[in-house]
Amino acid sequence: MKRSKKAIVSLLGVLAAEGVIVFLLTCIWTGNIMSGGNTAAMAPSAAPAQQERSVSPPGTALAKATAVPSYEGKKIKNIFKACKKTLVLVNEKEKLKTSYHPSLIPICQGRLQASEYLYDSLAQMLADARDEGYQFYIASAYRSRDKQQRLVDDGVRKRMRRGASYDEAIEKTYNEIMPAGHSEHETGLALDILCSGNMQMDISQKEEPGNKWLCKNCHKYGFILRYPKSKEHITNITYEPWHFRYVGERAANYMRENNMTLEEFWDNME
Repeated sequence: MKRSKKAIVSLLGVLAAEGVIVFLLTCIWTGNIMSGGNTAAMAPSAAPAQQERSVSPPGTALAKATAVPSYEGKKIKNIFKACKKTLVLVNEKEKLKTSYHPSLIPICQGRLQASEYLYDSLAQMLADARDEGYQFYIASAYRSRDKQQRLVDDGVRKRMRRGASYDEAIEKTYNEIMPAGHSEHETGLALDILCSGNMQMDISQKEEPGNKWLCKNCHKYGFILRYPKSKEHITNITYEPWHFRYVGERAANYMRENNMTLEEFWDNME
């Protein structure tokens, strides 16, 4: 999807935290992507706490999806051809190529970066959510491979200082952080979206009305809930109600209709 020049799109969110109103989220598109004025969100006073993931070391085989009829495989392939740039598969088994170009633009007043392919859809989704009374905070978007490696290294050092061996430290770190090259955040197509009244990046997000709205409606804007609870044996990632991935509207609607993860979509491509 190419970026189109638009009139100003403004998204405002309000977060009440201990009686203080914090300006959360404003998305403004002026055609000048270097201004950093596309999507705005003020950082919270503390980084969101993240739930531990359950992952296996890189290279572990993921469960295979149930095969679909051949005509469905052809349909999937046609969708892939049309949405190739937004359907890249990254997981513990599939490493993102170093040649991959994420096509980044600034969002959140320059606090974050994300793929240009998701911008218009994200702006519309957040605007529609706001009209329904929901506001969100984008906690994380693009991360470089170097930053991902630094997160891993920091996790290992922290655990080794507590007395763990290197092998123990790396294993426990990978329970929380994907290895460099295996994180969807490196594509710029993944977003960690928290509800404005709950800044915890954990399972409690699923109880929030705003998160329920996102899960029900995100496919209309080209997003999927990347790690659903019913598909943990396929993704090999513990349920993450806050992690949304842009795949494009055609692909998202197809996956929704057929109850598919991105892994299953790829497995059934002919």
